[in-house]
Amino acid sequence: MNVGIKIPPAPLDAALAYASVGIKVFRVRRDKAPYANCSRCDIKSSAYIKHRPEDCQCGVPTCHGFWAATTDADLIRRWWTEEPDANIGAPCKLNGWAVLDIDPRHGGHLSLRSIEERVGVLPGTAMQITGGDGLHILYLSPGFDLPGEPFPGVEFKHNNYIVLAPSLHSSGARYRWYGDGRFYQPAVPWPSSLLPRKERPQIPGQARRQQSLSGIRRPGRHWTVETLVQHVMDSADGNRNRSLYFAACRAQETAAQGFLDLYEAETALMSAGCSVGLDEREVLATIQSAGRRPSDKSRAAA
Repeated sequence: MNVGIKIPPAPLDAALAYASVGIKVFRVRRDKAPYANCSRCDIKSSAYIKHRPEDCQCGVPTCHGFWAATTDADLIRRWWTEEPDANIGAPCKLNGWAVLDIDPRHGGHLSLRSIEERVGVLPGTAMQITGGDGLHILYLSPGFDLPGEPFPGVEFKHNNYIVLAPSLHSSGARYRWYGDGRFYQPAVPWPSSLLPRKERPQIPGQARRQQSLSGIRRPGRHWTVETLVQHVMDSADGNRNRSLYFAACRAQETAAQGFLDLYEAETALMSAGCSVGLDEREVLATIQSAGRRPSDKSRAAA
């Protein structure tokens, strides 16, 4: 049975509560930037090397960040004794999570509605209200990397981190867990409908339905960033580059008509292309090629 734990209001006590159930945590500042946590950046460590954080050359990616996350109670006490008001960060992948980060300031609530209209209501799981009035939806990690920002205002956080309650947001509001305020370990797998097609479990009789949902026919009156990204994520092996090129061309045409932001669409398509296994340089070249292609008005959205 998934029993929730009560999260104390004091940052140190809260960090210890998370650690007690196996959640690795680390310190973050109010602006979400991590403190220096690795041994070479710790002034009290025998391995400390004097340097400015921006000049760090310790060789560990994001050494001032989530790689230092721990469940060590003694280290946690020391960290929060040094910085009593530090916020609490938790790495996603290292804790076995994948998180939908919904940011309403950038239209995330609209993107979430669009996603659920297309694939159905997402499975219920642990959720956190962010200090910026957004939403973290926590699932179990699918075991491989996910696209970073596939939809406007929606980020798939996997090889990244989130801030945990009761941390204080720059707005002055605190993060809090949805419902009774307790933290429940996520136990629901990442929704298969949000996976690239090649990673989705195949269900007999579903192939035709998937084709109707994500085929090349324009869904609705105009292409949207969401439908273009989904078209790429649904592409079959051997057809991924062609699907990306098709989506990039439709983005150019739809943007020319004023129905979407081209920069936003191309940024999302970059992420989607990489998530289905295309090389970043190949993705960029394909999108640039679509931008140089003469407009074909006969295929533009009506």
